[in-house]
Amino acid sequence: MNRLLDDLNPEQRAAVITTDGPLLVIAGAGSGKTRVLTRRLAYLLTERKATPYQLLAVTFTNKAAGEMRDRVAELMGGEIGGLQVSTFHSFCSRLLRREAVRIGYDNQFTVFDAGDSETVIKNSIKELGLAGTQFAPRAQMRKISDLKNKLVGATTYLSQAGGYFENATAKIYALYEKRLRECDAMDFDDLLVNSVLLLRDNPEVAKNWRERFRYLLVDEYQDTNHVQYLLLKYLLDSHNNICVVGDEDQSIYGWRGADIRNILDFERDYPGAKIIKLEQNYRSTHTILAAASGVIANNESRKGKTLWTALKGGDPLSLLITDSAEDEARHVVDIVVRRGETSRLSDMVILYRTNAQSRAFEEQLRRRNIPYQIVGGLAFYQRKEIKDLLAYLKLIVNPKDDISFNRVVNFPKRGIGDRTIEELTTIARASGSSLLETAGMANQHAPLGAKAKALMAFAGLIEKHRETADTKPVAVLVQDIVEELGLVQELLSEDKVTGQTKIENIETFIEGISEYSTHNPSSTLAQYLADISLFTDLDIYKEIENKITLMTIHSAKGLEYDTVFLVGLEEGIFPFERSIAEPKQIEEERRLFYVGATRARKKLYLTCAVMRHRFGAVDSIPSRFIRETPQELIEKIDFRRQGMYSLPSATQARPMQQPLPSQRPQEAGVHYVYEENETFHPGRVVHHPTFGRGRIVTTEGVGDSLKLEISFTGIGTKKIMARFAKLKVVG
Repeated sequence: MNRLLDDLNPEQRAAVITTDGPLLVIAGAGSGKTRVLTRRLAYLLTERKATPYQLLAVTFTNKAAGEMRDRVAELMGGEIGGLQVSTFHSFCSRLLRREAVRIGYDNQFTVFDAGDSETVIKNSIKELGLAGTQFAPRAQMRKISDLKNKLVGATTYLSQAGGYFENATAKIYALYEKRLRECDAMDFDDLLVNSVLLLRDNPEVAKNWRERFRYLLVDEYQDTNHVQYLLLKYLLDSHNNICVVGDEDQSIYGWRGADIRNILDFERDYPGAKIIKLEQNYRSTHTILAAASGVIANNESRKGKTLWTALKGGDPLSLLITDSAEDEARHVVDIVVRRGETSRLSDMVILYRTNAQSRAFEEQLRRRNIPYQIVGGLAFYQRKEIKDLLAYLKLIVNPKDDISFNRVVNFPKRGIGDRTIEELTTIARASGSSLLETAGMANQHAPLGAKAKALMAFAGLIEKHRETADTKPVAVLVQDIVEELGLVQELLSEDKVTGQTKIENIETFIEGISEYSTHNPSSTLAQYLADISLFTDLDIYKEIENKITLMTIHSAKGLEYDTVFLVGLEEGIFPFERSIAEPKQIEEERRLFYVGATRARKKLYLTCAVMRHRFGAVDSIPSRFIRETPQELIEKIDFRRQGMYSLPSATQARPMQQPLPSQRPQEAGVHYVYEENETFHPGRVVHHPTFGRGRIVTTEGVGDSLKLEISFTGIGTKKIMARFAKLKVVG
């Protein structure tokens, strides 16, 4: 047993051996939370407190779940059969595969990815006669997802909706749900929501699952939403043996429903809970930790912790001040080249707030022939040729999947056009049948005419493979489909260069299936599809390749690098413009900065540009997060050319001397005007020396570029620049 505990610090050890009752482990960045979780699992098994079958550990990515499983296997000397370590979605998928019939689904239901869901919503908007310009499919997807995660169903929302737009959204939601049901399909949100509703409404089912799991372990608890919170509650028996590990300072997914209150209110939800703080950081230098801690200390919604490290000192943070986005990218890549002489490119990362910021860096890297990879671009499983093959497999498993049918019924081309599909859909809807079933009887429907033969041939192809799907290895099945469809010839005939790339992707896909089958020898095609539908681009991200990585800070969660470039630190970009007027959102932006900064092991660069093109050239204001960083930890390097803010010439990089506070706006390259502008929000009453009293209607821009639209009493609406207006807030 000592081998599990000897190399742990006192707090880590306490978190491992405190097994009974509710436990909250506050795990600061780089404090070894994965080590604690895996040692805890091994400890419970070794001490015989539970069998593998009685343990459930959940996290948020397949990558993290796989790493946990591998570490436990290494600690225990081999794979542990029956041990449930998975993502929330994977666990719910498995639960529903066993229990779905209780809520009206077949156990072989299809899981629609985001692309499939968007297609259904687009079709629903069109079917309802609504304009896609007014009701953008992706915006409707976000709204429906938000409603589902609040457990607000389509019927309930329709009864509560008021006004044209809400009523239209309610109808889209209802039709979307109807079409999903007809396809015997669930979207990602449904996996969680239906699991919760199943456990809530079926006491006997809930009792069986509660009795099964004696210990629950939850990773990244700060990222759980309301539905995940309820799921854990329904799975927890009276023993209350739940251990959650997380860090409120790394809660950065509020925009997709994560509720920071889950971790902040843990003691209220689980009376008698024990709290253990992991505060020793094993990743970053003292300087990096001090900088990140100085910024996050400005948040109010936190439990508080004092991160420390045995790695004393460390290089100061470097703040690069540049003229434009292009200059920012050029100077960053210059540094990458220099550091690349002594370091691996894979030890460096460029982190940005939004994907759109990658363009300038990509151009510079290509220009310099520096290999790079982007995480967050087009994921492997979203490529057309892979989506097409997956659609064939989904249709083989679930013949009711009309979305997959529509995707491949004319791929490769069979002469089945849109008009034929419309006729087929009308017939299928009238008879209550799926498109595949109707296609199989196409010769019985006169409107399908000469296309009946092609439709029946397609249905026969799917049926032939359905007969062998349960006995034939998945990789062999895919290979047979590729050969039968003549896909290699089809893709090469389209374009030899891109076609060859697509063929290589298909070969990689089949290779991946073979690897999956090796690790999951008893898995079925349905189980493979269930697992693969939950993959993300992070799950196939290869850190071992010697390329510099570009990604959003959100994607970097859980990763670490020797050198981190945190770019675009300007008001309106980072923090994001829509967050500036809302204190809670500003706190999440600050947590995002904290996450980005603490990815760095040895060196952290911060960058900002004094001008950036956002719908035209805009003077930028350095981010408040630069100001909040302890200034003694920063070396400022000014790359600007003469003329900006009447600053001294800086044609060559030069460290900037720390100015006196009164000199800062002119000489420090940091042009702060936050205090006065932070009060200007829509709804505020202000007084203007010429126009008198008025109410702010809208705001546009930030800092020196802040424009206000103000309705003045007796005068009307005026648009003015805040920096020149000499406004006084009076209400």
